[in-house]
Amino acid sequence: MPYGSKLSPIRPCPLFSALAACLLLTLSPLAAQDEDSESVEVPDLETLFDLYNNGEYERAIDYASTGQELDPWITDWETTKAKSLLALGRYEEAFQSLEAYVADRNYEIRPRLLLREAAFFSGRSDEARRQKDALGYLVNERSRRYAYDPENIVAVGKIALLFNVEPKIVLENFFRRAQEFGTAPVSAFLASGELALAKHDYKLASQTFQKGLEAHPRNSELWQGLATSFREGDRSKLIEYAERALSINPRLADTRVLIAEHLIAAESYDAAGEQLDLALIVNPLHPNALALKAVLAYLRNENERGEELRATALSTWRTNPEVDYRIGQQLSRKYRFEDGASSQRIALGLDEFYNPARIQLAQDLLRLGLNDEAWRHANAVYQSDPYNIAAYNLVTLRDRLDDFSTLESEHFLVRLSKEEAPVYGQRALRVLEDAHARLTERYGIVLPQKTTVEIYPNPADFETRTFGMPGNPGFLGVCFGPVFTINSPATRSANWEAVLYHEFCHTITLTLTNNRMPRWLSEGISVFEEQIANPAWGQRMSAGYRDRILSDQTQAISNMSSAFLQAEDGEDIQFAYYQSYLVVEYIVQTHGIAALKDLLIALGEGIEINAALATHLAPLEELDSGFATFAKETAAQVASDFRFETNDTPLGMAFDLLKPKSNYSDDLQRANEHLAAEEWPEAIEKLEALVASAGYLPGEQNAHWPLSKAYRGIGDTEKETEILTEISRHEANRIAPVTRLLEIANASQDPAEIQRWSEAWIAINPMAETPWRASLKATRQLDQSTQAIESAKALLALDTPDAPSLNFQLAELLEPTDADTAKRHVLMALEEAPRFQKAYELLAKLKTAKPAAISETLDPLNELDLDNDFTN
Repeated sequence: MPYGSKLSPIRPCPLFSALAACLLLTLSPLAAQDEDSESVEVPDLETLFDLYNNGEYERAIDYASTGQELDPWITDWETTKAKSLLALGRYEEAFQSLEAYVADRNYEIRPRLLLREAAFFSGRSDEARRQKDALGYLVNERSRRYAYDPENIVAVGKIALLFNVEPKIVLENFFRRAQEFGTAPVSAFLASGELALAKHDYKLASQTFQKGLEAHPRNSELWQGLATSFREGDRSKLIEYAERALSINPRLADTRVLIAEHLIAAESYDAAGEQLDLALIVNPLHPNALALKAVLAYLRNENERGEELRATALSTWRTNPEVDYRIGQQLSRKYRFEDGASSQRIALGLDEFYNPARIQLAQDLLRLGLNDEAWRHANAVYQSDPYNIAAYNLVTLRDRLDDFSTLESEHFLVRLSKEEAPVYGQRALRVLEDAHARLTERYGIVLPQKTTVEIYPNPADFETRTFGMPGNPGFLGVCFGPVFTINSPATRSANWEAVLYHEFCHTITLTLTNNRMPRWLSEGISVFEEQIANPAWGQRMSAGYRDRILSDQTQAISNMSSAFLQAEDGEDIQFAYYQSYLVVEYIVQTHGIAALKDLLIALGEGIEINAALATHLAPLEELDSGFATFAKETAAQVASDFRFETNDTPLGMAFDLLKPKSNYSDDLQRANEHLAAEEWPEAIEKLEALVASAGYLPGEQNAHWPLSKAYRGIGDTEKETEILTEISRHEANRIAPVTRLLEIANASQDPAEIQRWSEAWIAINPMAETPWRASLKATRQLDQSTQAIESAKALLALDTPDAPSLNFQLAELLEPTDADTAKRHVLMALEEAPRFQKAYELLAKLKTAKPAAISETLDPLNELDLDNDFTN
């Protein structure tokens, strides 16, 4: 009979704190340096540890068995043998061996911890619970027994976590204490790092694993942990460290699973499957490998196969919540949030206390717009585990969102800060409703619910809402389908109206495909539709893009997802967007918009992207070849008389010999030198030549902006205006040309131009006072009362110092149509400026105004509704 069944019930967990205090009093690094204790066994144990660390599990099992025959009292023989059996999926053998061992050695906690794990994986959940009780009893009753060995100290820390002792106490008093011994065990660093990973503290996890590797540089599990700490960060580091782990232990199944996750994100499904197969060769019952195999089946619309693989993953431990958690997490990363949420609910049905599934469910529900339920789950995780960073971030975000305003229109709910809502909230609704009218008609779709838009004034809050935690800068917005989030226009230099249009286009395409489309296609369509709506939105060919395309740095259509995943910096990401757009442009030009819509519908039916491309467009080889030609032809048309390499490098000098073309970069540099020296005519001559030959180039190679400065230098405002207008016609996100154009329009006192450039400025930064003030003046001159009212209200919301004047102007504007509101604004003006004579005159006029007759305020009535019962 297992020892745990004989033990009395566990005592209250606070006794773990007493053990921690005991450790602080009794332990010191010198305690591990007992030179008289069995040092003769160390070489043999080191050989055993090397066998396990290198993945020679079968040899390790045999070697440990031999060691046990020589000295059965050394615990490491049994624990290493058991870990090797578990690594091979020989769960029943591991259980039987451990059960026999702890029956003879009642007080050994490290083997008993492994016995609990083996009990779960051999289908003995009740026995696993009994072993937990036994572990608690042993720690409570015999704490000093475990206070002198760092491996046991780590084990006590793990037991403490099972009984919900505060992670901070465990980390400081057990795991880090074990690290202070002269020879700190690998387990001390592994346990600390894994605890940080469980709490979503990836930075701390990375630091911990790196510290462990300083002491144990060839430990494959520490390299595996370090790779895992980059799961939500730098994927190149993840691969680098995973490869280091596999170079030591090519049979480390968890590392194969981690790489497979990365490949699934890249939509390299075949390669991911190969990694999982390698993991399953080692352990045919590895639950996480089987879970990801099931994910691959679901993504390929092979649902029956997916269910078979899921059942196999659960065959040894039928209530293992991690299987469905992993499946759901991967589906959610593919934007299949409904499927992901369903998997998390199944996981919680198996174990209602499994917080990873609950916090993932909270995030999925937020992305589906089911906020009330999402917040309940996030709060439940936080209440049970205050050290869970993801839960803490979400509940903190919830408190901030309580202060948001909600604006509503026919098809949208827009949530934004109370400070920003009265400034541009209504304008945002107009942009969105226009996008809805255009795009729903274009793609022939009726959205099943209102789209929720959340606009965050704090980038960290945007990152938490979008990614679960801060630390993912660079995104303007992210769409999940029925919900999308964007950063406030006050935090980014971008055209926020274009961002809204772009993200709502994602809502259209994600809905049309049931959230089953690759990122590149969704991004490409959104950029494409931006340019259809406004040619100044979206992206266009730059000098850098031209050179990348002509030097064969584009991805094939059949491998376009890698463009985003392999990006190493912001420029690579932007090029991935442009490539994706160019693919959509090629598809529409070559096959038509109808073929593009057919492709989206096929994806929604579960057809894999490359299969859908081949079916609805052309064979993949033909598509890849055709796109490569199209991209190069498009690139070659840009600044075709120039090259852009600098000639102070060997490559540049070689091009000087091979390509007798003018070097654009050199010519632009010389023009800028004239500009800096205020040699205006010389600068104009060179810049005009560049513009005439190369056309418009965005980015650093743009010649139009310095040309406008040169014309300003000679006082030619007409030419300066012409050049600046050309910039704005191509790039609606550049603020400097717009502010200068508004300055010129104000100087010329042209109300139409003032309004034009005020609008352009507001589309970039609506929280600036200057464009609203200019717009108010211009629209009053143009007798555009609706726009003037909006501008005056925006200025009041911006808390400008001239509130009395603004309230008075609002009253004047509202007086013909809304006397009551006009009167209120007059009174507000007089409240702050009691000697405001014109306000008194308007107030007197409003008091004598005759209320409109009812017939003047209602629409004509053509018939009566006599469906009512008049007899009662």
